[in-house]
Amino acid sequence: MDIKDIMLIISAIIVAAGWFVNGYLNRLKDVAQKRLDYRLRALEAFLPVWFDIQSNPASFTQPGFLQKLEHARSMIQLYGLKNEIEQMEKFIDSIQNQNLNDANKALTELVPLIRKNIRRELNIKGRS
Repeated sequence: MDIKDIMLIISAIIVAAGWFVNGYLNRLKDVAQKRLDYRLRALEAFLPVWFDIQSNPASFTQPGFLQKLEHARSMIQLYGLKNEIEQMEKFIDSIQNQNLNDANKALTELVPLIRKNIRRELNIKGRS
């Protein structure tokens, strides 16, 4: 075996290793992208609830509001982060207990938390 054969074998090994590393990194990127897609969908499910509350503080009495809230809750349960899930549960428990003060407090903590988390995940700099 001469130097030409050794160089050919080394080149082939380098190309194969690069191919596997590239495939692995692409897979990681695809998984992260898919995770972010589901996270965004989950957090977007909360927007109709938030908009209803902003437009009408007594939105709990509106027809269809509880369905929106349950949908947002299920999406955050599936795809939310631990702190988002806990805060959403505090908000819903306060609503079920008809404790408006605690519901407002939980909501005012939940909205900035979701905003901060999603901006961090999207790598958006600036004001939170």
